[in-house]
Amino acid sequence: MIPALAVYGIEKRFGATQILRGVDLAIEPGERHALIGPNGAGKSTLFNLIAGGARPNAGRIDLFGAEITRLAPAAITRRGLARSFQTTSVFARLSVFDNLRCAAMLGERDRTRWFSGSLTVDARAEQVLDSVGLSARRDIQAGTLSYAEQRALDLGLALAGGAHTLLLDEPTAGMNRAEAARAIELIRASTAGRTLLIVEHDMDAVFAIADRISVLVQGRIIATGTPAAIRADAAVRAAYLGDVHP
Repeated sequence: MIPALAVYGIEKRFGATQILRGVDLAIEPGERHALIGPNGAGKSTLFNLIAGGARPNAGRIDLFGAEITRLAPAAITRRGLARSFQTTSVFARLSVFDNLRCAAMLGERDRTRWFSGSLTVDARAEQVLDSVGLSARRDIQAGTLSYAEQRALDLGLALAGGAHTLLLDEPTAGMNRAEAARAIELIRASTAGRTLLIVEHDMDAVFAIADRISVLVQGRIIATGTPAAIRADAAVRAAYLGDVHP
């Protein structure tokens, strides 16, 4: 099976500082894959390279077997990959529904995207509005939503745009435990059938949602496996989780 997303031998330097040191990673279609590691490991840099925000010094990035290594972010988005950031990116002065309509209209321009072209823009926006639990907030300005609701709308923008592959950067950052648990359930329910790559520091969230986990330490993947395997990996515990059983 061709991976949904794969990186091969990715290296990235900033001046004399080596950030990524030959990263290899393959994510299967429909898989929920978490990328964890200590601060400074290179997680955000790898996300930025995949999304086209920067170029690697070496290596290749493929999306469903097609190379995207040197494409611009807009071109990568048109191929069906969307990225959320640690801070919200909603249009604060537009209504929740109009935010989703904008994303749906952009996706409509490219019929090769994930969604069925039979849905109208408004119907697609309504569908996503319900899937991210914001139907009751449909007509209010997005800037007045709570932080957790804005993160839900961020997810909705990616879904309305038709992305089949999502990069979620710290989706539960800034949330309390109850909000984080609800966010994870929302992600699980609303992204069924999509491929997810998630950077997350909340280990409860990671172990709750991930099919597989990769651990990035000092620019290298030191382990990839199921949550159970990662919990039991002595090298991972020593490098990141702490030398105790979670």
